[in-house]
Amino acid sequence: MTDCELTKRQRYWFEHLKAAQGSGMTVVAYAAEQGLKAKELYNWKSRFIKRGWLSVSLGAKDFVPVRVDGLARCCVHLSNGVRVEFSTPLSDRVIREVLDTASRLA
Repeated sequence: MTDCELTKRQRYWFEHLKAAQGSGMTVVAYAAEQGLKAKELYNWKSRFIKRGWLSVSLGAKDFVPVRVDGLARCCVHLSNGVRVEFSTPLSDRVIREVLDTASRLA
């Protein structure tokens, strides 16, 4: 995601995916309760995963260090709705601390 912003439609489905994960219900049960089609939720989940906007497991807490030479902009959308942006090189320790703290918000 280059501009770090989801469209209104993408945000809608992203929020439903987060809610489904947090509900403790299956995607099928959540979709039925919300009047949605489970197939649509699965399709949007697949789209977000393919674009790297969502981990394979919504609740994954895996941290994968990435080395970037030069100045790069990085944006992370956490499952709690918090968005964290970095535009300067930071150590992996600092990034871990920021993401850990941000994941406990909201």
